[in-house]
Amino acid sequence: MELQTTSEFQAIYPAFVLHKHFDMPEGFNDHLYALARLDAEKFQVRDTGDPRATGRGAGSTHLNHLRHNFLTDTVDPAIPIFVQMVRASIREYLQLAYGYDHAGEIAMMSDAFYQSRARGQNVGIASHTHAKFDFVCTYYPRIQLDADCPETPLHQGAVRFYDPANLGKRLWPCENPDFYMGGWYGVTPRAGSMLVFEGHVPHDSTYFAGAERMCIPVLSSLILPNSPIRTPMAEILNIQKGGSHGL
Repeated sequence: MELQTTSEFQAIYPAFVLHKHFDMPEGFNDHLYALARLDAEKFQVRDTGDPRATGRGAGSTHLNHLRHNFLTDTVDPAIPIFVQMVRASIREYLQLAYGYDHAGEIAMMSDAFYQSRARGQNVGIASHTHAKFDFVCTYYPRIQLDADCPETPLHQGAVRFYDPANLGKRLWPCENPDFYMGGWYGVTPRAGSMLVFEGHVPHDSTYFAGAERMCIPVLSSLILPNSPIRTPMAEILNIQKGGSHGL
């Protein structure tokens, strides 16, 4: 018996990672590194009771910082160039992943993140997400690995991305080059690397065998005509001319 069939096949809820490399003019990355290091050191958590600290009390580590925005707190000709690099990378991601040409605004914030072996900070970064933001763009202006650093991602500070659905590896082989189904997807950045991914994707970073590394994460969200409109309650009450009503 010969059966007549039709089939429809659709990828649903995929996650993407864009690794873009910028071959910048001589001196640009060194200058951006210097600006970012000043920013990172200025906004270190010295008082764990500071309400601006992202980690407070006994839970504070070198991964924490005081909330600020490197992109507006630092005024320098390199910042507009860097911001446009981020915008171009997000737009490329949107074109590749969704076929969408975003011509509108993108809201951005950044906390420069400096890691030094001399300070015992080359230990990697625990798995986390930035679920309240549409995109994360992480740029690496400087990575100094040892000359004898083993040629393995576990020693080179690889960034690892995990399945947002928490399924990970399947038991059957995946021969589709357009899909990755391993336990994690790793990218080893180098100076000039820009990683772009959506904020809900879990990721971490491994130990790196080297003197120092600077990464500048930029947390970004698209501003769209249908974006949610959030208004502070005080402004709502002022518009409505309403009081507290004892609440």
